[in-house]
Amino acid sequence: MSWEPMPLAGQSAFPSVNNPKRGSILVIVLWSLCLLSAFAVILGYNVRQKIALVKRIDERGALRLIAEAGVRKACSQIEKEERDSYDALNDEWSSNPAGFKEITVGQGSFSVAYSFIDERAGEPQVRYGLIDEERKININKAPLGVLERLIKIVFGSDEMEAQELAASIIDWRDSDSELSIPLGSAEDAYYRGLRYPYEAKDGNFEVLDELLLVKGMANEIFEKLKDYVTIYGSGRVNINTASKVVLMALGFSEDIADEILSFRYGDSETADPGRGGVFESPSDIVPKISQLYHLSPEELTQVSAIGEQMMATASDNFMVKSSARMPHGKNSLEITCVIDRKGKILYWNET
Repeated sequence: MSWEPMPLAGQSAFPSVNNPKRGSILVIVLWSLCLLSAFAVILGYNVRQKIALVKRIDERGALRLIAEAGVRKACSQIEKEERDSYDALNDEWSSNPAGFKEITVGQGSFSVAYSFIDERAGEPQVRYGLIDEERKININKAPLGVLERLIKIVFGSDEMEAQELAASIIDWRDSDSELSIPLGSAEDAYYRGLRYPYEAKDGNFEVLDELLLVKGMANEIFEKLKDYVTIYGSGRVNINTASKVVLMALGFSEDIADEILSFRYGDSETADPGRGGVFESPSDIVPKISQLYHLSPEELTQVSAIGEQMMATASDNFMVKSSARMPHGKNSLEITCVIDRKGKILYWNET
């Protein structure tokens, strides 16, 4: 058995804290604890971030599926409707809150809807349904005069500015390298001289965003113009769904455009009150407009030419804007797509 001497009077039984070796060990331990605490905080933060990211990914996946359900519902609505001689804004594909407003799917809901300016009240409203793409002007088909009038009406531009932008659109899509107007338009030589050069496409627009490549097409101009133009369809505009702006761009006077809208909204004596009237075939356009509005010989010739060359009464291409939301979530997801009469997807974008 080993024997250790008892401490002398006044001497502690514990090691001295003033021992340098012991103090160093204590400092190392304290630093280790600090480092471990910092690692724990960082690890915990990273774990929380990853959990939040997983939740967002899961929520986005769920929102996408819900929005896709809205697209499928829109396709089903178009497919089940019999191909009629006309399509109008009072059809179920266009105005159907029961079928397209806040439809519950799983834990969330979708709405197929779009905002528009009511042309009678001048106020923004929401319509639950699809957008007729052929109520718009086809920039791949429209002649210079139609594009020029559209730009002037939408922006209040002077004739020269409108003509220059319209000509630039024409020269972007045509197959030659000659300017449509002597000054103000653009072909390959202009685009090659830009800081980041490219060439005129010399072919049809494939997406509307291509307009942003055209000389003079700033973002603010594009945002105002995009609701009136399309790249889908034959180029004929559905008179049953076209806006006043589009009707006037096609060449109708403002008075005749107003009469057409009155007929469609049911304000005219020849329309069904409360439901509105429809043009059932292109051959109806001149007779029914003549009933609505007294046409001079010149106006009759003009309306007849517009109806024969530019107007239709039915459509084959529709835009779907399906937005999905969770009941208490801050996030939402919107799918914008274009479908044809058979439900085929022609364009798809998610935001």
